[in-house]
Amino acid sequence: MKSSSKYENELDLLAQFKRGEVSAFEIIFKMNYPALCLFLTKMGIERFQAEEIAHDIFLKLWDKCGNFDSLDSVRAFLYISSKNAALNFLDKTKRLQKKEETFLAQQEWTEFSVEAQVVYLETLKVIQENIESLPEQCKKVMQMLVFDGLEPQEVADQLGISRGTVYSQKARGIALLKERLSFDQFLLFLFILQYSL
Repeated sequence: MKSSSKYENELDLLAQFKRGEVSAFEIIFKMNYPALCLFLTKMGIERFQAEEIAHDIFLKLWDKCGNFDSLDSVRAFLYISSKNAALNFLDKTKRLQKKEETFLAQQEWTEFSVEAQVVYLETLKVIQENIESLPEQCKKVMQMLVFDGLEPQEVADQLGISRGTVYSQKARGIALLKERLSFDQFLLFLFILQYSL
């Protein structure tokens, strides 16, 4: 009898939540927020950031309150969204660290002679001009990979193409640049490409 009563309460809670009643949202928040924060910290997110991510996920949940057919589907949404948000956050953090490392490495080149720095900058300019002269889709893919530092999936999402197309356009771009650049220019291009991905 107790489980039947609990089931009826959950149905009532879900019905109120689907109608957009704030009191029902608050109950769902209190039921799930602590566990969600713990889940995020177990994924390697700092406590403060975990709380921010959890709040964002609950805002998204509230926006979709009419879309759920059970409290289990609500919980599934919370955990799947949190997992994806955590992975995105960790990926961005990793990318920022990589950019910082690249920046620090680039600081070392300022110790080179002025002549060497000029050659380096001129070579970068040649690489950029050659990328801009690539066929349109190939150019966009290479610019986003090399200059924006985006992942292939991000490029695919932004351009509305498949990940496979991104890889084929990248291969095409590398092949074309190998023909157009000198050996030294191409080596520098490969170095930049490696550190931007």
